[in-house]
Amino acid sequence: MRRAVFVVFSIVCLMLTSAGTASATKPVTQRGSSVLDLHFPAGTVCPFTLDVHQESKVRFTTFVDGDGNPTRSISTGKIHSWETNADTGETQFHSVSGPSFFDATGALVWGTGSWTGVQLEDGTIVRTHGLIRFDANLLVTEVHGRVEPLCDSFA
Repeated sequence: MRRAVFVVFSIVCLMLTSAGTASATKPVTQRGSSVLDLHFPAGTVCPFTLDVHQESKVRFTTFVDGDGNPTRSISTGKIHSWETNADTGETQFHSVSGPSFFDATGALVWGTGSWTGVQLEDGTIVRTHGLIRFDANLLVTEVHGRVEPLCDSFA
């Protein structure tokens, strides 16, 4: 199953590569950075070949209850994305402002600010600005704000 959820993929990678030990009272903070390069042949995400280069440096904070069990998490930091129409060479830069909010299981629940490369339930890859809600499959179910199909921005 190919999902072009660039931002979410980066955050999940950082969560998996930086494990922390929970304490009973203080939140657990993890820091990490990553570089991600993705190549989508024409017809998979856009009618043209799309290349994505993403650099991130984030802080992931998990809040715990008195027994040390996770209750919720937040991800903050810098995520920068360069999206290129490989057929024309046009590149667009986007700063993903976040933050991202996760439930007690670590599932992404909602985000705020500017996002790029997230997928609607109908499969459309979009850029958003506002409050974004996600389902268990990391698909955008609701946006309170602007939504723009990513591929249309290269027209």
